[in-house]
Amino acid sequence: MQVEEHRPIRYDEREWRPRPTLAGTDYTSEEVWQEERERIWFGDWVVLGRTEEVASPGDYVVRDLAGESVFITRNEAGELKGFYNVCSHRGTKFLDDEPERGHVRKAFKCPYHAWTFDLSGRLIGTPNVREDELFDRSRYPLFGFAVQEYAGFLFVNLAPEPRPLMEWMNEGAESIAMFERYRLDELRIGVRIVYEVAANWKIVVENYNECLHCPSVHPELVQVVPLFRFGEVWDEETRDDGNWMRDGATSFTMTGESQLPKFPDLLPEDYQMYYGAYQFPNLMINLHPDAVMYYIAYPKGPGHTTVVSEYLFRPETIADPNLFKPEPVVELWDLISKQDWEVCERAQTGVGSRAYRTGVYPRQDRFLYDFNERYRKQMGRPLLG
Repeated sequence: MQVEEHRPIRYDEREWRPRPTLAGTDYTSEEVWQEERERIWFGDWVVLGRTEEVASPGDYVVRDLAGESVFITRNEAGELKGFYNVCSHRGTKFLDDEPERGHVRKAFKCPYHAWTFDLSGRLIGTPNVREDELFDRSRYPLFGFAVQEYAGFLFVNLAPEPRPLMEWMNEGAESIAMFERYRLDELRIGVRIVYEVAANWKIVVENYNECLHCPSVHPELVQVVPLFRFGEVWDEETRDDGNWMRDGATSFTMTGESQLPKFPDLLPEDYQMYYGAYQFPNLMINLHPDAVMYYIAYPKGPGHTTVVSEYLFRPETIADPNLFKPEPVVELWDLISKQDWEVCERAQTGVGSRAYRTGVYPRQDRFLYDFNERYRKQMGRPLLG
């Protein structure tokens, strides 16, 4: 069957006709959720953190990916490796979920029967298995999957034959590849906040990609980015989907100022600009003159999403207590986040009503419709066009 092409909307359709949203069951159905797990979360590239979390051989992180426990490590050659959190002996869960991060010196040992695997997933120790059993250890490595890094982010793909990362990354209307000048790979995590949101992951993404709600839900935000007062997300002219901050503002804070040093070597207009970009399916990134904040969404079922919010800064800024004063940026984003999660949870309640079948997208919701079309393609559904 020929796959229908998804042409991303680039905000330029003037003769917009109202288009339907996804169905209410797409946000609430257990059957839909199980299909999403296979087609989206286990079938293509997904972001699971930052490479700095596995900076050295033996470092590892454990993640819950749509109900599947996985871990990522770095082997002795410095290569990233991803594994299901499952022993190849009899399926024992290998590593604990908490703490999420850890370090082993040279090998991982199963807590049940002590089978031992090296940092590349090869089985190297099998206590009480005798040599005369003709047991071939090479046939029983850990169950692995593809891992790559880009811009300092960890990308994983559980599909048996993953497609090239950059093909996937450049498929949507926007991509973090537009922002190489920010040197995202050089930045480091300075602040981390975890939110538990009683809403479907798609509602979280859709909320991020529109601003019709901004004037009523985010009075502080629209003071910083004036265009948002009109429910728009882009003026259709500014480079890289950027938005000008208010006159005189040079930082994404209540006052428009901060003591954080500005990033070096940006474009002149970047120092008065806010940029937002969405990387399907679970990365939402916000770029500022002196900090970068992103959300990584981890779906836990049809009605719950764990959202990890992390703030990136230059490493030399973090290292200097006289410079590292992130509180004003964190204060504004934390407020915006909590405002968003409240309305997302209201939306989740509403789409579960027996009265709700489907909603409607006016033109200012056109980016949400584009996301829905990408979702339909990933789910193997016909596109609406």
